[in-house]
Amino acid sequence: MDKKDTYLWLLSIGGIGNKTIEKIEDSVSNIEELIDFSDKDILKLENINLNIKQNIVKYKSRTYIDSIKEKLQKYSVNYMSKDESIYPSKLKHIYNCPSILFYKGDVNQLNNLSLAMVGSRKPTPYGIWCAQNMSEKLSNCGINIISGMAIGIDEHSHKGCIKGKSKTIAVLGSGVENPLPKSNLKLSEKILEDGGLLISEYNVEHPVSVGNYPARNRIISGISEGVIVVEAAKKSGALITVDFALEQGKNVFAIPGNINSDMSKGCHKIIKEGAKLVDDIEDIINEYNLNNFNKIPNNSDNKPLKGVQKSIFDIIKMKGSLHIDRICDYTNMNIQDINCILNTLEIEGMVVEMRNKIYSVK
Repeated sequence: MDKKDTYLWLLSIGGIGNKTIEKIEDSVSNIEELIDFSDKDILKLENINLNIKQNIVKYKSRTYIDSIKEKLQKYSVNYMSKDESIYPSKLKHIYNCPSILFYKGDVNQLNNLSLAMVGSRKPTPYGIWCAQNMSEKLSNCGINIISGMAIGIDEHSHKGCIKGKSKTIAVLGSGVENPLPKSNLKLSEKILEDGGLLISEYNVEHPVSVGNYPARNRIISGISEGVIVVEAAKKSGALITVDFALEQGKNVFAIPGNINSDMSKGCHKIIKEGAKLVDDIEDIINEYNLNNFNKIPNNSDNKPLKGVQKSIFDIIKMKGSLHIDRICDYTNMNIQDINCILNTLEIEGMVVEMRNKIYSVK
């Protein structure tokens, strides 16, 4: 039996994880021969818990392995092992490297330049706009965006990338046949339709626990060239990904926010600690010496505005984002006229409504 199927078999046995597999590999010359070991030889394995050894004996059956593979086929899920060439080389060298990755979609996307984008599950309109805008621009520069498909910044990072030219990769805390949260099921389908990728270290029908999500963050950073934090509170789970990135020697970027917003505290904290402040994709592009990237033109630089349109555009640009009522206050115009002008600016790609009539320069 080859290594790939040996890993698959062992990971399906209770109590066995990547670290136990490493211990077994240290104890035997060829782990792929383990299934042919006698019960007595398995029970003699050193540095392995007795219960685990007894479970290996219990499930030492090629029929059992075939049943696991049949279940994968049932869900149209593929898998790769860490000793295969298609396995991402960046991931092989991280702590607690996954022995097996399960996936749906185009696995070749793992070979392309990719950046992770993470942040709050309760983002502000500003954070949503930043995630979508930055990820779309980076996507149009040929950079894949990786995230965890959680509600909030994750989902908007994926959506922004899909609008661009590149592909997005979702690293799940559940099996790829059961993408969670359910509210993002259509997003997972869109990722695959667009030629992207869903990956997980968890086999199909694997129980989903709270601990799965912090653990998957090491994979998000592990397969990326760097991590961008869009919006995060001081104790945000997104900062776990930053910790993994730093351990793995990856670049960390952070988008600054409103100093009065709790959702900016985490970003400002890591900027003080050395993360690179980002207010334009060029701050990221320059870090990777990508001199020939396809810069997306800024519509606000290309389209001359006059009169009231220019006044409204300049006010929004100066303030960062504004609710339509506040725009009325600044201009002393009625809401019907302001709404008409904002609709025109949206059509021309000059401004974008982030949420609930809050507008920002695009």
